[in-house]
Order: sequence, then structure tokens, then C-alpha cells
Amino acid sequence: MAVLMAPGGSKSMAIAALESGADSVYVGPRGWSRRPQSDELTDQEIFDLIDYGKTYDKDIRLAMNVMPCPEEFKLFLDKVELYVTRGVDGIMLCDPGCIRLVRQNFPDIEIHVSVTAGVFNINDIKFFNELGANIIVIPYRWGVEELRQINQQTDMALEAFMFQATKPGRICPGRCYSSSYFHIDHYRDEEQKNHCIGSASRGGSCHRICRAQWDLEIDHELQPETPTLKGTPELLLWELPQYVELGVSRFKIPGRERSIPLICDIVKFYRRALDHVLQGGKDLRDFEEKWEAIRHRWRTERVRRDDSRVHHATVAI
Repeated sequence: MAVLMAPGGSKSMAIAALESGADSVYVGPRGWSRRPQSDELTDQEIFDLIDYGKTYDKDIRLAMNVMPCPEEFKLFLDKVELYVTRGVDGIMLCDPGCIRLVRQNFPDIEIHVSVTAGVFNINDIKFFNELGANIIVIPYRWGVEELRQINQQTDMALEAFMFQATKPGRICPGRCYSSSYFHIDHYRDEEQKNHCIGSASRGGSCHRICRAQWDLEIDHELQPETPTLKGTPELLLWELPQYVELGVSRFKIPGRERSIPLICDIVKFYRRALDHVLQGGKDLRDFEEKWEAIRHRWRTERVRRDDSRVHHATVAI
């Protein structure tokens, strides 16, 4: 079964995405999902969504893809137990220790290996499979050949982002700590979770400094090249038939920080395109004009968001 999964940066976004045609949404608990608090949900909001999902036969997943420090592991497991007991359908994790702990304590929950785990090769995927993960989120810099290898060599279910990097960058998603060198602030909530603002891996959100304009200097000489620290992803289209053919089971739309109208339009677009492919259609040219319009809106919102985050970091220092 092919599942279309949308982001839920708020309870309203999650419900709107499900009503627009998504089969599933993923949301982040406050302090546990590499996003600003404005794009994360409270426990009660997540409970409400889980109940909504049960009522309307929708699938609710959690992004808890941070790396807890030692004193936070009990709090982490308590949080997971809270959501599993309530009936959440799956959890996205990136830390190997967390994956092992969740599998040992909650043997029936589906575990996704988040893209922020920084998977590089098939051996990484086998490693996470042995730890107990069920689903691998394919890095968006990979293509159909890598998906084919995973299918042939592991039994991991495949989850593919609906975007890809059009050119390579110098930073691997999930393995960059540069943001915290610019500005970091600590905020502990009532549960004593440390929200490390400036460090996404520790439960805050990064400042997107990879999107800033950088100068490249070699041996004290300024180079004419402007380095690309991180590849800029673009919404994909033409790969859909091959993804379906290769057995991708979950099609993931990114964008918890985007606007609700844009996410709803993207969900509606991919609902139509995916259904077309699932029904045997391989020619997607009729979708191209709408795809180009949505890609433009996606880029516009991304630039506006990233500029704001970079500005906050540089002003803070």
C-alpha cells in the first residue's frame, strides 16, 4: 500500500493536510523534533490528532529525531510510552541508542530512521535494520539506483521524500553542528527538557546558516566561487513511476515550517499525481504546469524563512 504522508507543523495544518487527501501526517512533540516551538505540538494536540486519526482511519506519526543527553533518556522513554499508549502509529528517530531503546521497550511500534540520521550507504541501513528499525527515510540526495539496492539487500520498508537536491552541497543533513557556533540559547520547559535553540540535534532549531552567502578563501586568497554549503531541494515529479515500481511504501511531503495553504495545495497535487501512477499512468506531462507553479511557491517561502533564521543568528552574535 502506498501512503501519502504530509507534515503537521500545527494541529490545524495536520488536519487540513489529512482533509486535503493525505493518508498520514507526521508531527513533532515540543522540544523533540528539530524545529522551533512554533512548528511543534503539545501533548494534548498530539492526543487530539491520534483520536482524529482513529475516527477517520488516518495514520499519525511522530518525529522525535533528536539526540537526548544522558539525563534526558528517562524523559525521552516516558514521552514515547505516553504516545505509544495513546495509540500513535509510528515514531521517527535518528539516534542509534534511541532506536535500540524504543525497540526493546516497545516491540510493536513502527520505527522510521529519520533522514537526520545521516545515512551514507547500504551498510548504514543494514545497521539500523539490525537495531530494530522498520522503515528507512531515503536521503533526498539519493536516486532510484540506491532504492533498488536497498530493496535487493534489506527488508526495510522505503519512505521517499517528495523532493531531491538538484546539486550537491558540503553538509550532510543531520550531521551539521555549525549553527550552534553562531548562537545558542538554553530553555528548560516544565518537564526539564532542554530546548537548545540553535542546535537542532539537541531539541532546538538551527539557524539555517547553510543558506547564507559565504565567501571561499584558500591560502588567504578570496576565490570567485560562492560555495554551496547545502544542496537546495526541489519538489520532484518525474521519479514517481520509478518509486512506485521499486516498492516505495510511504511518500513524504516535507514542510512543517511552510504555510497551511501551500501544504494543502501540495498534498492535493501529489494525491492526484500519485493516484495517477498507482492506476498505471506513467506519463506525467499533464501535471508539469501545476508542478512548476507549486515549485515556485515552495522556493519563495523557503527563501523567506531561511533569510529570517540567518538574520536572527547573525544579530544574536
